[in-house]
Amino acid sequence: MRRTKVAVIGCGHLGVIHARLLAAREDVELVAVVDPLAESRDRVAAAHGCRAVAEPLDLVGQVEVAVVAAPTGLHARVSVPLLEAGIDLLVEKPIAATVEDARAIVIAARRCGRTVAVGHVERFNPAWQAAVARIGTPTVVEAVRTAPFTFRSLDVGVIHDLMIHDIDLVLSLEPGRLERVEAQGIVATGGFEDAARARLVFSSGLVADLSASRISPTAQRTLSLWSAEAIVTVDLTAKTVQSLTPSIAVRSGEFVAANVPADQRGGMKERFFSDVLPLATVTVADANAIAAEHDDFLAAIRERRQPLVTAAAGATAVEIAARVIDTLECTAFGRGRSLAGPRTPTVPMFPRRKTG
Repeated sequence: MRRTKVAVIGCGHLGVIHARLLAAREDVELVAVVDPLAESRDRVAAAHGCRAVAEPLDLVGQVEVAVVAAPTGLHARVSVPLLEAGIDLLVEKPIAATVEDARAIVIAARRCGRTVAVGHVERFNPAWQAAVARIGTPTVVEAVRTAPFTFRSLDVGVIHDLMIHDIDLVLSLEPGRLERVEAQGIVATGGFEDAARARLVFSSGLVADLSASRISPTAQRTLSLWSAEAIVTVDLTAKTVQSLTPSIAVRSGEFVAANVPADQRGGMKERFFSDVLPLATVTVADANAIAAEHDDFLAAIRERRQPLVTAAAGATAVEIAARVIDTLECTAFGRGRSLAGPRTPTVPMFPRRKTG
């Protein structure tokens, strides 16, 4: 079997996971890991018996594929030269920190004829896939995504860090054009927004209420989807899907609660979620969503097809996130005043490639 030569750029939390999963595959060879910090790259390289590289452009001519897990603000700066050098990329979410950078990656991929997948890993979560199969055409989506503070992803706020997962899931439902945005946020740790709520209204009529926090004492990843066919609630962590569907009597209009005789209501109440609105709960078999993401990306390259989450899809998610951020009204937590002003992250630079 021919093994695809792969590198991972960035040896932080996600980069370490990508490197471990790729090193274990039989269809790829993990050639190198890249990080400007010698301690980080040397540790990961030693764990997997591959090269430790300081600069992304040193991969040119050495690999066919790379995973970009560098800080978000560096994605375009790292990705575009590699695409121009003929390397296909899996870029961690979000594809970039700005709309302009996201579009630059999309344009470079098209110009160079390269494949770019974006790491919106929740698309590969089997619980999400099971929920979508049960919902029909949704009209309402409610998402809650919370996590304790980790000191990671400090170059972006919670909208790019967490909420963008649910923005992408909503966009995968093909809701049409975004017509209206409302958003509120809280800044608690001195940088970007740490908690945010947003309402997105689309041309199809779908309304999405999204809540995200990275300063929560508990972790939660849940969505509720409403349609004319069902109400489906999915727990992406527990891998459970609960669906509430109308019985034949409800669909036909035969069941009217006010018409149920008083002496029958007690029994009907006990049977309500079996006879009137049947409730079903299933636990989906667990699977490694990042490994499934790798499967899809590598198959897309070999089969010359689009990956499940394309660069264009990733860029659209960034565009919606930018709309939310532009609308965001932030409060300084504990200080009781609104915050305004440009978002100007400071991110570490990969060293420039030496010449001469």
